[in-house]
Amino acid sequence: MWASAEQSRINWVRNNQAQIRAALYSGLQDMVSQSDAEARTAPDLHSVGQRIILPSSFQGGPRHWYEQCQDALAICREECTIDFFITATCNPAWKEITDELFPGQTTSDRPDLVARIFHLKQKAIFADIIENGVLGAVSAYIYSNEWQKRGLPHFHSLFMMKAPFKLRETAQIDSCIRWTMF
Repeated sequence: MWASAEQSRINWVRNNQAQIRAALYSGLQDMVSQSDAEARTAPDLHSVGQRIILPSSFQGGPRHWYEQCQDALAICREECTIDFFITATCNPAWKEITDELFPGQTTSDRPDLVARIFHLKQKAIFADIIENGVLGAVSAYIYSNEWQKRGLPHFHSLFMMKAPFKLRETAQIDSCIRWTMF
């Protein structure tokens, strides 16, 4: 169902290029100017196809990621300093995962289960930090979820704290460094 919905979104983008101002991007002109600038040779027009521009509202497209990066940089610029960098990776031996596997199954057989358990644990971590204030009052945060090559999800997060909870001395920073497994 997800793939079908994604295909519908892509088809809409393909069929509505004029509405998303794709005329501003001319692939042929770009190809000609690039090859003129680089080698002063005639461009290979066999490699030019129909260019489809994905709008920034299309999640996962390059324009979407560029916009997300710009938003993250703006938040960091506004907050000035990043106080905590926290990363966590899914552990395939978590009891919540292993209890739900059928005999003979491995975690690579159930990526849906792994992703769901990881998402619940991530929400719990963020609730402890943001809502419960275990590190102090958070003024802003940014995070990114990724999948490792071995198939396990993990996240990277940046937390900016409010003024009284900012880390200013080496001893404060050292007191926060932990290696934990949950």
